Amino acid sequence: LRLLYILPFTNPTASPHPLKRNAPKHLMILLGSGGHTAEMLLLLASLTPPHMSFKRTYIVTSGDSLSVQKAATFEQSLSDAPKNCEIRIIPRARRVGQSWLSTPWDCVLCFVGCLQAFIQGGIPDVVMCNGPGSAVLMILVVLGCRFLGVARTRTVYVESFARTRTLSLSGRILYPLVDRFFVQWPKVKERYPKAEYKGILV
Repeated sequence: LRLLYILPFTNPTASPHPLKRNAPKHLMILLGSGGHTAEMLLLLASLTPPHMSFKRTYIVTSGDSLSVQKAATFEQSLSDAPKNCEIRIIPRARRVGQSWLSTPWDCVLCFVGCLQAFIQGGIPDVVMCNGPGSAVLMILVVLGCRFLGVARTRTVYVESFARTRTLSLSGRILYPLVDRFFVQWPKVKERYPKAEYKGILV
C-alpha cells in the first residue's frame, strides 16, 4: 500500500506549476550532456529573478565539463538572483559506445552517487530532469526516499524538444513514475494522454 501511495499514477499531485506557485526552497536540476543541458538552462532562464530565489543544485555526470561550465555561466548571468547554488558531480550511468555487459556496474555507481547528492546537499523540494540516463536513477532515489518517508520531493520531467512524435527511452521509463510529465509537441500528447502539453517550453 505504501508503494501505491508514492507512485504518481495512483496519487496524482495538484496542477500548479511547481516553479511559479508555492515556489520551492530547494530545486535540484539534472543536466545531461549537449542538447539536454542547453534545453534545461533555457527552461530555467524563462523564470524571472523572484522565482530564482530558491537554492539550486545542479547534478552533472563525471567528464561533462561543458555542462559544468554552462551552469556556472548561467548562474553568473542571474545578476538579480541570490547566488545560492552548487554543482555536484555523479558517476555516469553509461558512456557512449560502452558495452552493455559493463553498464550494470556503472549504473550501480551512478545510483549511489545520486543518493549521496540527493541527501548530502539537503533533500530538495523538486527534482527536474529532461532526458539523461542518470535521470532514471535519480527518480528511483526520490521514490525510494518517499517510500521510506524521509522525503516529500516532487519530480518533474520535461521531454526534449527534439521528440516530436514519441518519447525518448528515459521518457518512456519515467512516464508513469514522475509527478508531472511535460511534452512539447501535440502529437506526443496524443500518444501519451497523461503528459502535459503547454506548447514549446524552450
